[in-house]
Amino acid sequence: MITDNEIIKKRLSSLTDLDTNIIISMTAKQLMSFVQTLNITTATYPMQKEALGYSYAESDYASVIQWLQVITSGLIEIHATKLVKESEKFININQDTSNTKHERFKVFIGYFIPSLDIMFDDIQKVLIELDLDDTDTPVESNDLGPDEVRKKILTLKELDHEKIESKTDEDLCEYVQALNSFHTELKAQEHGLKSSLKINHYAFVIQWLNSIEKTLDKIHATELKNTCRNHIESNKNFNNIRPDKFEVIMNYFLSSLSMLSDEIKALHLPHRLTPSSNKNEALKNIATQAEILSDGAKGAKTILIINKMKMFMNSIKNALSDTDYRLVGVGSAEVAAGFLKTTKPDLLIIDEDLQGTDSHTLVRIIRAAGQNAPIIITTGKITRDKMIKFMEVGVADFIMKPITPSDVKSKIANFLSL
Repeated sequence: MITDNEIIKKRLSSLTDLDTNIIISMTAKQLMSFVQTLNITTATYPMQKEALGYSYAESDYASVIQWLQVITSGLIEIHATKLVKESEKFININQDTSNTKHERFKVFIGYFIPSLDIMFDDIQKVLIELDLDDTDTPVESNDLGPDEVRKKILTLKELDHEKIESKTDEDLCEYVQALNSFHTELKAQEHGLKSSLKINHYAFVIQWLNSIEKTLDKIHATELKNTCRNHIESNKNFNNIRPDKFEVIMNYFLSSLSMLSDEIKALHLPHRLTPSSNKNEALKNIATQAEILSDGAKGAKTILIINKMKMFMNSIKNALSDTDYRLVGVGSAEVAAGFLKTTKPDLLIIDEDLQGTDSHTLVRIIRAAGQNAPIIITTGKITRDKMIKFMEVGVADFIMKPITPSDVKSKIANFLSL
């Protein structure tokens, strides 16, 4: 993780949508708080965007204005001054929705949302590049071994001790990362839930509760996870919700989560628990399972193909037979992870139907590991929702199956030159 404040300021100042003067003038403490705010706002935006899009599709312009206000409040916190002014101007003009003109909304939404998409994508790339995704977590010496770390974690009564005690040292490494990122994830979820609660959009409150439930499951906070599930099940019928009572219940539940988050932070766990040498050796062994499909010319650009079917790899190989790309094929997400530990390909072609983990999760892991190469997904069916879901985590394009040589070549040519 980069800790030089001037370097962090310089990279954040390169984000043209943010107010450079404010960022440069920040103290070290303000800068770290700002980075956390960037993480939270970036994580919260996709669901806010979805809610706004749903309201717009239903021509519910009053809700569109409400969601613009919610999004704008986040933009204010990250000092996206120009976008704030544009949003506030539009909100002020359209407060009286009885005077609404559909074309006016269409033009603004068609410009404003893509602008936000680009900005948040750029912010996420910088945060990953600087490894600032866990800046709110105190960092202690990585000399602590698995036994010492496990002992610390087991002091937390809210966590499932049986599951933690049964973890291997290697599994514990990944679990520590989940604990360290819990505070940032929770802040984003809390922000989103409260935003939805503020405008009585209970469908999205339930979606945020579903997200929180998954996070609690990941850190083995079983009792709190069950409480979350009970809140979801008992409030599925939105017509029976009493807003005042529901808000009190949600605030109490979020307070319980915040206390757990504070207790985890107080443990001062290592920023990352160093994996054992056995795991590193295992990853190297797994990486050797990658198959060289085509060597390519000297200095050729590398394309990694991740697909469980050898026949499909050969189809891509044949489609590119008259090119000089270096082609490498792997049959599972696990082998891909091992290969990517030591190699940075120039482009990845990932099949939607993977062995070992789902392709969406694999893309997130690849991006979090600092791999910035273009990613193309091969799929038998593409829908708008699927396209949005994949592009939000960093997918650049799609190839429809059954593939054709001309389609494969043209898609790759958009990102790589021979």
